[in-house]
Amino acid sequence: MFKIKKPIHLPKLDFINKKLGFTAVLIGIIAALVLGGLATLYSWETTWVWWLLAIGVAVGILNIFHEEGALFLISGLTMVFMLSLLAGLILFPIWAVTLFNAVIYLLAPASVIVGFKVFYALATTKVSK
Repeated sequence: MFKIKKPIHLPKLDFINKKLGFTAVLIGIIAALVLGGLATLYSWETTWVWWLLAIGVAVGILNIFHEEGALFLISGLTMVFMLSLLAGLILFPIWAVTLFNAVIYLLAPASVIVGFKVFYALATTKVSK
């Protein structure tokens, strides 16, 4: 009477593959630049920022493992800091400031997630005597 449905097998993500993290960051930055450019061109409201924050969380989850965590945090936080300084200057046109902010909105949540991952890895590492 009832038909048994076959389970759907989702593709598995390989969290050991380090190229996945690099690809996630690259796709995220391209998406940030495209969304920032489209937001400037079409005068979008701030909803595009929420999409970038969500992409940033996904990049942080998929991105970096314990070995590269410190390097990602240094480079990501440096970029966020420098782009926020550049965005505050009145030397750049509004479209450039929007692109700077788009990359900031992507890298900030990714850096927070990677920071939590590195902190967890350091907290769970056993110290040998």
